[in-house]
This record gives sequence, structure tokens and C-alpha cells, in this order.
Amino acid sequence: MINTKLIVFEGIPGSGKTTTSQLLYKYFLENGVNSTAFIEGCQHPIDLSFYGYLSLTEYNTLILKYQDQAEWLKQNSIVEDNYVLSPYKILEPYPYNALLIEYLNSKEFCYSRNPIVSFDTFKHVFYRRFERYVIEMVGKDEITIFESTLLQHQIHDTNRLYPHIRDDEIIAHLNVIADIIKPLNPVIFYISQNNVKESLERTAFIRSKPKWSTKETIAYYEKRKALELCVIKQLPLKSIVLDNTDYDWDKMFNTILNSLSLSS
Repeated sequence: MINTKLIVFEGIPGSGKTTTSQLLYKYFLENGVNSTAFIEGCQHPIDLSFYGYLSLTEYNTLILKYQDQAEWLKQNSIVEDNYVLSPYKILEPYPYNALLIEYLNSKEFCYSRNPIVSFDTFKHVFYRRFERYVIEMVGKDEITIFESTLLQHQIHDTNRLYPHIRDDEIIAHLNVIADIIKPLNPVIFYISQNNVKESLERTAFIRSKPKWSTKETIAYYEKRKALELCVIKQLPLKSIVLDNTDYDWDKMFNTILNSLSLSS
């Protein structure tokens, strides 16, 4: 197998990232390869879904105000030099406190309607997340499987929170992340179907999410896919575009194994 400690699956919604990540993790498990897979929505070493962004002063005030939850906050918050990230949904404060959750929700870092920090701060928070993870993993005999962490989440959250940011600024941001994760010798697999409209309509039907097939949504993902494919050509990382227009999952999975110098 090639010497990598990080495999990332990317692609628009419904392209097959989750299924393929799980299949590869299962393959590694069955073949004695030490690995961990992080799927969207789980407790994650990079993604920051449902975390409140706090100043150190705000964090220390919470510790004093919510003394029953203080130990939980200390154990589960990410404390940096000048800010703190505290979870409140996937990991809920214990003992449960609705007022604390409401407060942390008001400080939501990624999923708020309006950004709580500047784009520069947003970028640097993620640079620090990736740096910490590289330091943790570079010396381990373990492969991490991520989905959507490098392209989808960074681009989508930037587009939503900072619509004034230009594509070239997004590309520069992603190149910084690429340089940070280089020591893990990552491999990026981009799962693609030729027709974005057909792919989203298919996914909308399967998942009973009709809003995914609206004209506006299709136009957005056509634009985003074009940007993502442009980005991976520029990143200094091994990247492979997997054409799965025919939805031949076995053929695609064999291509993945061959790309990793594994036999099916």
C-alpha cells in the first residue's frame, strides 16, 4: 500500500462519499489495516459542527456561571491561546442545561446565519485544527478517512458565511490547508457524475429532499463542483477524480484500491 496516513473523499451531495468511506474502512478492518473513519455529523477532529466560539473571558465567565457543567466544559472544550470552542449539540453539556445550550448556540461558529468571526479568524481556527491533527497523527501507524472535510465544508461554509470572498481567496485558503496536511501524504478522491442536475434529482428522490433538486440548488452545486475540480488541480497533493456516472460502485471501488496499491 502507498504510504499515506490520510484519505479524503470529496464530491457534491449524493455522489457516494459516505458509502465509499464506509466501504474502504470496512476493507481496511477486514485486511488488518489500522484506520479510523470520520463520517459527516459525527464527533470529528477537524469539523466544528455545533461549536460555540468564545473569547477566553466569555469561557471563564461560563465556568463560573454554570458550575454544575464546569467540569464537562473543561473536558470537552477546545482551548487555544485567545479563544475557546465549546460543543453543545452532538456533544451536549452535562448535566443538561437549556440556557447554557441556548447561549452556546448564539455563539455558533459554522452554522450561524451570520458569521460570528471575521474570515481571517475563521481560516486560522481551521488551520489550528489541521495543525493539531497532523501533530497527533504523523507519528502513528494509522490511516484516517475523512469525507467532505477539505473541500466541501470549507467552500460551503465560506460561501454561506462570507459570500463576498472571491474564488481565488478560497483557493489560497485551501492551499494553506494542503501545505499543513502534507506530512500525512494525503490522497484526495473526488467522486463525480457528469450531470450535476441528474445526480441531485436522483439524490433528492432517494433521500426525500425535494429542495436539493430546485433550479437554484442545482446552479449552486454546478458552480461549486467546477470550483472544487479547479482546486484539486492546484493543490500540491495526490488527487484522483473518480468518474462514477454509471454508478458502478464495484468498478469505482476497485479503482480506489488500485490507486492505493491494494488488490481487490
